[in-house]
Parts: sequence; structure tokens; C-alpha cells
Amino acid sequence: MVDRVIFRVLNKKEIQSKDFDFQVNRFILKESGKRTFIKAFEERLAETIAHRTLKKQVSYKHLIKLECYKLSKHLLEIETYQPFKIWW
Repeated sequence: MVDRVIFRVLNKKEIQSKDFDFQVNRFILKESGKRTFIKAFEERLAETIAHRTLKKQVSYKHLIKLECYKLSKHLLEIETYQPFKIWW
């Protein structure tokens, strides 16, 4: 999910070279670039998809929370973890 946001902000030129601090052997986002990326990431988390099992629209943020609940139950040995599989 993060990689799609990275490609989106770069392809749409929302983050440009002026948003990076160029140092030896690395690039670091400046505050303006960080704000732009976080805004785009939060927008992505707010997007909704149709959840087949729940039969309703859920945001990516809610979907991640549901997966965390399933992992918790798995770690507590309540039930076996079955990952959410996207179908498109």
C-alpha cells in the first residue's frame, strides 16, 4: 500500500526534488515532502473497498484493524489466521 502512495506522489509530481534534502549516499524528505506524503497516505487509508465477507464498504484503515484483530486471535491461539485476500 505504501509503495502505491510513493509512486502516486512521484508520478503526479506532488513531491519533487525541492522536497528532498540530498546528503551523502541518501535522500531525506524535508518537512514539506513529509506533509505531502502523509496527506496522500491518509487519503489512501480513507478510501473504501467492498468487503465480500462483511458485505459492506470498509476503508483500508478499518481493514488493517480487522487484520490486526485476526492476528491477535491467532497469537492467543483462539483461531487460525486466514489472511484477507484481495480478489481483483
